[in-house]
Amino acid sequence: MRLSLTRRAALAGVVVGAVVLSGATPALAAETGTVSGRLTTSSGAGAAEVPVQVYPSDSHELAGWAYTDSDGNWTVTGLDAGRYDVAFTPSEHPEQYYRQKPDRQGADEVTVTAGETATADDQLLPTGFLTGRITDAAGQPVADFLVNANDVDTYKWSGGRTDADGRYRFAALPGRYLLSFDPIEGVYQTQYVPGKIDREDAGQFEVTSGADTVVDETVLPTGSLSGRFTTASGAPLASAEVSVTTVNQYSGANTQTDATGAFTVPTLLAGSYKVRFAKGDREQYHRGKLDHESAAVVVVRGGRQTSIEDSLLGTGSVRISAVDSVTGAPVARFCVSSNSNDICSSTGQATLTGLPQGRHDLFLYAPNKSHFSRELADVRVIANQTTALAPKLRPGAVITTTVVDRATGAPLAGVCVNAFLNKQAALTDGHDRCSDHTGSIQVGPLTGGTYRLFADPGGDSEYGRQWVGATGGTGDERQAATVSAAVGAVSAGPQVRLDRAGRVSGTVTDAVTGQPVQDVDVSVLTGHPGVGVSDVTTDENGRYTLGRLGPYAWPLVFSKNPYATHWSGNAVSRFAATPVTVTVGGTATHDTAMRRGSTVDGTFTNQDGVAFRDGWVIARSADTGDVAGSGWLSDGRFAIQLSGRQRIYFTYDVTFAEGQDHSGRYLVTGEDGTRRLALFTVPATGTLSVNLVVPTS
Repeated sequence: MRLSLTRRAALAGVVVGAVVLSGATPALAAETGTVSGRLTTSSGAGAAEVPVQVYPSDSHELAGWAYTDSDGNWTVTGLDAGRYDVAFTPSEHPEQYYRQKPDRQGADEVTVTAGETATADDQLLPTGFLTGRITDAAGQPVADFLVNANDVDTYKWSGGRTDADGRYRFAALPGRYLLSFDPIEGVYQTQYVPGKIDREDAGQFEVTSGADTVVDETVLPTGSLSGRFTTASGAPLASAEVSVTTVNQYSGANTQTDATGAFTVPTLLAGSYKVRFAKGDREQYHRGKLDHESAAVVVVRGGRQTSIEDSLLGTGSVRISAVDSVTGAPVARFCVSSNSNDICSSTGQATLTGLPQGRHDLFLYAPNKSHFSRELADVRVIANQTTALAPKLRPGAVITTTVVDRATGAPLAGVCVNAFLNKQAALTDGHDRCSDHTGSIQVGPLTGGTYRLFADPGGDSEYGRQWVGATGGTGDERQAATVSAAVGAVSAGPQVRLDRAGRVSGTVTDAVTGQPVQDVDVSVLTGHPGVGVSDVTTDENGRYTLGRLGPYAWPLVFSKNPYATHWSGNAVSRFAATPVTVTVGGTATHDTAMRRGSTVDGTFTNQDGVAFRDGWVIARSADTGDVAGSGWLSDGRFAIQLSGRQRIYFTYDVTFAEGQDHSGRYLVTGEDGTRRLALFTVPATGTLSVNLVVPTS
C-alpha cells in the first residue's frame, strides 16, 4: 500500500512547481492559506513518513501534499481559499481521511482561509491484520498474488501481495471481510475464500484490533469448456456469442463460435457455470432455456475438458385478440410486447412471430389509454405453431386536454399531466402521460371519479408546474378545476395554460441547535418513501433552491428522518400551510427549522400475533392524504416522528415472509361489521403507541 515511485515522482513535481511559484511571486502567499496538523498512531505516538494529500472538496485533482516528520507533523502551503479533503496513506495501513474516516465520501472538510493556517490533527484508526499463505493444488507457494479484503458491511477495502513463499500480511480496519484474488493471469475470474467462485458462497473473516486473523487458501485447479452450437435444423451457427458465468452470474469468460459452430474456453476455475448463447436478436441458455434461472448447470472439473452441445430453439407465433372485459367487444387498438419484439393493432388482432419455443411473458397496453395494461405471464410457445389468445382488458376513463403557453397560446410538447382523485396527490416516480408536438395529451386509463390535474413541464423547461385551473394555474389543489371521468368514456379537461417558472430558496436548520441540516427533502407534494421522488435536498449548509414552480402561492414540505415532516409555516398539513408566493423569474425566500415532534410507535402483526418482517409503515394526513411521516418496520416494530397535533391514518408496504408482500390502507371493523379507515390523533407532544393487526390469511 506504499506509494509507487511514479506517484512519488508526480507528487514531487507538484511540490517543486508550488515552490517555484511561491518564490517567484511573494505577494501570492498572502492570497493563499495553509493547512497543517499532527498525525498520530492509534497508540498516540507520532506517525512518521506518512504521505498526506490535500484535494479540493469538489475535485479529484491534487492541490498539495507533504510527508509527516518523525513526530507526525506536516504542513501544506499555497492553497487557495476554500474547502478541502485531507487523505493519509501510510504504508501497511488502510488509507483514511480527516477526521478518522475510512473513505472520502464521509470525510470532514477543512476550510482554508487566505493568509491563515487551518489545523487538521488526526489519529490513525486502530487495525488488525489479515495473514496467511496461498498455495497451489500441489502445495507449492503462489508468489505475487494480490489478495483483496472487502468489508461485508461498509465495503472498505484492504489488500496485500504474497511473497516468494506465498505468504501475505496486511492491515485492515476491524470488521467482517470477504477475501478474494484473481488466480489466472489475463482471465477475468475471481476466487473467493474458501475455494469458491461465487461471492454469495464466500466465507466471512472477522478482523479485531491488534490481532492477526489467519486465512490460508489453496488455488482452485482449472479445467476447460468446449462445445458446439447449431441452428434448429442442425447446421453450424457461426459467430454466435458465448458467455460463461458462475451460477450467480459472477466472473467467467466470453468467446464466439467458429465457422463450424464450435467454441472453446481453455481455462476456467473448477466449479459450476451457466452458458448463454446469443446471435443477432436471439439469445438462449444451455440447455434450450430462455432465461438464466432455468438454465442447466455445467460443471467444470480441474484437469479435465467438459463438452456441451446445444441448438437454437425453433420459433412459433402468438395471435392476440383482445376484448373488453365489461362488454366483450373487441378492443381495436392495442399493443403487445415481448422480450424480442413489439407489435400494435388497429384491427383488434395482433400476431407476434419468431418467438423461441418456450414460455414467455407478454405485455398488453392500449396506446390511446382506453384500457388498463395487462401482463400475460407464462404464455407457452410451440415451434412451428400459432398459439391463439383472447385476453380481457379492463376499460378505463380518459381525460383529454391540450397544453399551451399562457401568454401566446402556442402548443407545448413534453409536458406531463397527472390526474389525482381527492387525497391521492403525490410526487410520481416518472411520467408516462406527456403532450405531443401539438400540445395534445390523453390522461388515462383512470378509474371513474372526480379528478384534478397537475402539470409538470420537466426539469429543463422554462415553464413552471401547476395545478390546472379553469383559466390558468394555481399552487393550491383546492383551487384546481375538477373533471368528472366515467369508465369507457372520454372527458374533456380544462386547457393547461403554462406560465414561466420561478423558484424558492432558503435555509433549513435544527430548531434546538440552530445548525444547518443537510439532506432535507423539499417539495410541494409528498411521495412514497424509498422511491426517491423528492424535488431537491438541502446541501451541507442547509441551503436549498426549489425551482420549476409556476408563479403562484405554493405550500412547501420539509422532511428528513429522524425529524418530523412539516409544511411551510410549521403546519402539519398542506392545506394548513402558509403558502410561499412565487413570481416569474424571481426567487422567493423561505427559511425553516426542523423539530423532532411527537413519536408514533407500535407493533405490526398478523391475526395470530406473528410479526411482519420488514417494510414501510406510512402515516398520512387525514385532511390531505399526504405522507405525514414514515418508519421502516423491523421485526414487527416501527417508530415514526410526526408533527402534532394532527389526525392520521396508516398505509403500508410490508413483507410477512418470503414471497408474502402486503400493501394497502389500515382498516378496522366497526360496530356494524363494516370495514373502515382507522383514524388516530397524534398528540402535540409525547408518544402515541398503536398495535396494528393485518390478516395474512
